[in-house]
Amino acid sequence: MKRAKRKVERRTKFGRDLEEAFKELAAYLRGEIEVESYELADDSLTPMRIKAIRRKVASSTRDFERTFRISARTMEAYEQGRRRPDAAMQTLLRVIEREPAAVRRALAS
Repeated sequence: MKRAKRKVERRTKFGRDLEEAFKELAAYLRGEIEVESYELADDSLTPMRIKAIRRKVASSTRDFERTFRISARTMEAYEQGRRRPDAAMQTLLRVIEREPAAVRRALAS
């Protein structure tokens, strides 16, 4: 007599949660359910806005680096969306956007 093999569930909680999320996504895409949406604040620092700040005060990332002592590679990563600035960098970029001369004066002393 053969014994029937029992199917053992080997999925983790993460795996089950991920499967549930994909099922919810599929139902949303089929129009079967509504999902929560979020509004971004108008002052969020998107890669496009970061690039606009830099272009407003410097012609290149190298020029920006010389003026404000923020690495050109770091700025490129922010502008391309590969990295997000932390809270301190977001604050500095906002100050540079509004008062670039004040930052220049502070760095000159």
